[in-house]
Amino acid sequence: MLKKIAELLAAGEKKLPTERELAEEVVASYATVRLVMKQLETEGFIRRIRGSGTYLEPGAEALLRQSSMRRLWYFRSPDADQPERDYGSWMRGEIRRSAAERNWNLMEEVVFTHDEFLTGLSQRLKPGDAVLYLPPTEPISVRQLGELSRYDSFPLVVLDLEFGDVSIANVTSDNRRGGMLAARQLLKNGSRTPLVLLCEPHLKQLRSRLQGFCEITEIAGITPELLDCGVSVNDDREEFAYRTLLGRLKRGSLPDAVFAISDSGAFGALRAMRECGLEPGRDVGLIGFDGVSAGRKMTPSLATIAQPVAGICRTAFDILEKWVPGRRPQYQLSPEFCPGETLLPLQVNCKQEVLA
Repeated sequence: MLKKIAELLAAGEKKLPTERELAEEVVASYATVRLVMKQLETEGFIRRIRGSGTYLEPGAEALLRQSSMRRLWYFRSPDADQPERDYGSWMRGEIRRSAAERNWNLMEEVVFTHDEFLTGLSQRLKPGDAVLYLPPTEPISVRQLGELSRYDSFPLVVLDLEFGDVSIANVTSDNRRGGMLAARQLLKNGSRTPLVLLCEPHLKQLRSRLQGFCEITEIAGITPELLDCGVSVNDDREEFAYRTLLGRLKRGSLPDAVFAISDSGAFGALRAMRECGLEPGRDVGLIGFDGVSAGRKMTPSLATIAQPVAGICRTAFDILEKWVPGRRPQYQLSPEFCPGETLLPLQVNCKQEVLA
C-alpha cells in the first residue's frame, strides 16, 4: 500500500481506488485491505470522506519518506539540556545531526540504569532496528553484559563505556591518552606540584584518565596530589568540585596546577580559586577534560582535553551502516589538547605564600 501511495504521489493524484479495487490490484483479501487502510488512516496517510472516496492527506509525502527510513533507537542517560556546558547534551546534539544527515529515523528514550535500558530493548526493538546507547554513569555487571550480548543480531553500538576485553561494539575516547595529554601540558607549563581533582564517579573512564596522568608524572619524578570530591551518580559535579577544592585551598600550601577530571569540575575549581583570591593562568594552572564550548567562552578561557565527539558519532554511524553480525568493533578515538588562558606561563608571586 505504501508503494501504491508513492505511485499516486508521483503521478500527482490524490484519490485512491476503492478498497475492493485495491484488493484485486495487490492480490489480497478485502478484509486485509480494510485493516491496512484503517491503519493508514490512523497514521495520517489518508482521509476517508463518506460518499466521496479515500484521499491522500497533505502530509502523506512526508510520512512516506519517514516510513522508508531505518529506525534507530537512541537510549541515553539524563542530561542537563545544556550542550554548551554538559557533555551528554553535546553528544545528543551530534547524534541528532548525524541521524538527520544519514537518513535515520531517530527514536530517543532516557534511561536511568542499565537494567532500564535492557528492559527497553526487550520491549521496543523490532527486526531492522538499530541501537545507540549512551549509558548512565554506573558500573555494569557481568549479568547485564550477558544480557546485552544476546542482541548481537541487531546493529548495536555503546558509546563512552570502556569494556576492556568484553566483545561488544563500542566507540569511546581514549581516556588514558587524554590523561597523558593533560599531564604533559602541565609539565610543559612548569608544574611541579600538580593536584588531580577527582570530580566524577569512580568508573573505568575516570580510572583511565588518572592512570594516564600518573604514568607521565611518574616518568618526570613527580607524585601528584589526588583530591577526591566523593561524587555519586546524581551529584552536581561543579558544586562538589567547588566545595572540595575550596576546603583544600584554605588548608595549606597550594598546588601550582589543577587537573579537573571533567570540565564541570573545572568550572567549580575556577570558582573556588577565585574565592581564595587566585586567578587561574596567573597564580595557578587549571586544565579540564571534555571540551564543552562553555569553557572556550569563559574568562579566562579554559584549557582542556577535548573529547572527539563528532568523530565518535561518525564512527558509530559507520558501524551501524556496515553492520555484520558476529563482528563487534571497538574504537578508542584520541582526544586533543584545546589551549586556553588558564594555562598561561605560571609566575611565582606572593599570593601563594600569603594564602598558605
